[in-house]
Amino acid sequence: MNPPSAPARKQRKPLRAYLQPAFVYALLLLGVVLVVLPLMWAGAASFTPNHKVFEFAYPFSWRALFPVDFTLEAYENLFARGFGRAVGNTFFLAIATVILGGGANALAGFAFGRFEFRGKNFLFLAVIMLTFMVPVDLTAIPRYILVNTFGWINTWQGLLIPGLANSLVIFLFRQFFAEIPQELIDAARVDGASWLRVLISIILPISKPVLVAASLLMFISQWNAFFWPLLVAPRKELRVVQVEISLAIGQYGTIWNELLAGSMIAAIVPILLVIPFQRYYVQAITGTGLD
Repeated sequence: MNPPSAPARKQRKPLRAYLQPAFVYALLLLGVVLVVLPLMWAGAASFTPNHKVFEFAYPFSWRALFPVDFTLEAYENLFARGFGRAVGNTFFLAIATVILGGGANALAGFAFGRFEFRGKNFLFLAVIMLTFMVPVDLTAIPRYILVNTFGWINTWQGLLIPGLANSLVIFLFRQFFAEIPQELIDAARVDGASWLRVLISIILPISKPVLVAASLLMFISQWNAFFWPLLVAPRKELRVVQVEISLAIGQYGTIWNELLAGSMIAAIVPILLVIPFQRYYVQAITGTGLD
């Protein structure tokens, strides 16, 4: 018998196989640096006296990433002026929007996804899809006239109700609900369940990704709202976070450390929400064909 042949020499990978992932990681690292460095500077500047905010920014020095003469003055002034109330107002509006708007948008998405009725496709395209192409601010004047007619200026209703319907959220629900097997619904209907019971007991419990994604979208949209709250509810007691931050920009100058301090607080909340739930958001987006 012939002796067994020596194992074949392992083939070496071409240089391109190493350069391509290295190039991708280099681009990702550059993206991280471009995103993180401004945040680090903004955070450091928020703990710096206003007259020293740009001391090491022009020209840029690594010392700009650390507070100069560390002080909590900006944060103290913000909360003394009523920033805490604005944060509470915004939390209330965002949570109410998630609860009330989530229910309304889920019902609309369920109707578009599972029912057949006359004019369904036209209504979906006209009311839902076309709103993707219309900037929200373009409808501000008609909405303001409507809200003013109802007497909702400087009221919670004026801030909350116009933001409940969200075309993107309806689209997400519609796409997700349309993919649910019809057998589940038929079995519940045979057992005598109403359509509302089917939605609450059958559909929603298996729709966790789209529920989380829709809640995040509505919460962040309301949290970042500026133009509409400024237009419809300028009263001090109803100010929201973004409007309160804008007060740092005055007629005769900008209080930069207060502006950056408020911006850092406003940015932290969405970040803390998105990070733990991002996998559900990705599942919902990829599952509805928006990726």
